Parts: sequence; C-alpha cells; structure tokens
Amino acid sequence: MSFASLDDRRRTARRRLTLLAAGLVMAAAGVTAFLVLNSGGSNDALPGASTSSAAPAARPSAGSTTPDVLPKAREVKDGVPVGYPHTPEGAVSAAAHFYDVWDGFNPFASERQARAVAAPRSTEKMASDAFQIAVAARSDAGLNFVGESDNANYLTYRSRGYRIDTASADRVKLWLLLDTQKSVKGITSSVVVVGTAEMVWADGDWKLVALMYPKGEPQPPEATPDSADAAEKGWRSIAYEK
Repeated sequence: MSFASLDDRRRTARRRLTLLAAGLVMAAAGVTAFLVLNSGGSNDALPGASTSSAAPAARPSAGSTTPDVLPKAREVKDGVPVGYPHTPEGAVSAAAHFYDVWDGFNPFASERQARAVAAPRSTEKMASDAFQIAVAARSDAGLNFVGESDNANYLTYRSRGYRIDTASADRVKLWLLLDTQKSVKGITSSVVVVGTAEMVWADGDWKLVALMYPKGEPQPPEATPDSADAAEKGWRSIAYEK
C-alpha cells in the first residue's frame, strides 16, 4: 500500500490536531478511550485490540516461568517483523513483536507500523488510532503533539509474558505482559502493564484487528515477569526462536 506524500501527511496531521484540540479528547482527558492501563495509575499509552467471538482456546490456562519459544518472523515491513506460521504461537509472536517495536512517541511512525500489520478491513481505523495514541502519549507527557523519539524522549515496550483468552483456527485473542520504558526530557520511568491483541489470519499472515479491547473489559492482573507470581496468575513467559 502506498503512503501519502509528506505534505499530505502534514496537512492530515494538522486537521487531526485541530479536531483533537477542539474536542479536548486526547490531551485533557488523558485519552481514556485509547489507553489500556493496568498499572496502578500509570498513564503510558498502550495499543490493544477488539473483542472476539472465537471458540475457547485448546491450550492449558496454567502459567509457566519456563519460556515458550515463539516463532520468528520471516521479514521486516515498515519497521515491524511480519510473516508467522498459521498457529496460535504464530499469532502470539506476531502480537508480541508488534509491541516490541512500537514507537510510542512518534505519531507518523506509529501510523506506518499500524498499516503494516492491520487486518484488511481495519487498516484505516488502525492507522488513525495509532496516530492518535502516539499524539495522546506525547501530550500526556507534556511534549509537542507531533514529534519523533530520541535519546531523551521515548516510549517503548517489551513483551515478557502472554495469556491466550480465546482461539480458533483463524482468530486468537490474547493479553501480553509488558515492560514499558518511558523517558521524558531525560527523566526515565518503567512499569509493568497489560496489553491486548486480537489477531486474525488474513493474506497469509497474522494481522491485528484493532488497537484495543473495549473500555472496561476484564483483563488479568499485572505481575512481575518470569516470576512465580506471574505463573500463578496464568502468565506464560516468552522467548523468541533465534
């Protein structure tokens, strides 16, 4: 899929920012509709996914501190690893890798990343949501609405554990246990949060349906990654195939 020119993208950004400022949706309200938070009051923005009607997963629900080795991607597209086997583990790996490269403080990069992994009928909404999530994260941190990540300002995630909620042959809904690292003007912080993902099999790969579960949907509690507490709460540790 081709992208708009830089001038077109800038005009689009200006239109979006005008709407954001007029509605006071993103900056003033903490962008609740675009955040999936489970960290005792943290305001880190997290991409997630929407609900699914998939059949229950066939895998055991018990957690484990022994890492599950997830398949690696075949290639990288617009900064996102893509190309996974048609298995539940492939779906988990696709979601986890997406979080691992998510550029939380760069709206334009976030938009490109979303387009690279969006399900066919979700592309435009995911691209728009991704742009707004990054704008919201920057605004919440006191930064200019649009900008790039650098050594002093960044928001990154690292997938450390997962739990499958429901799964069928072509749709997997899961949660991810994430380490977040945020730096604002050189002041760093970190917190463990729960992210969400709903994956569908489309065009020969696992794709994201959306960037969040609906607000208020139950999710498992966060825990220290790779710990006995995490295993007791059903989290399975993650490692990647080399």
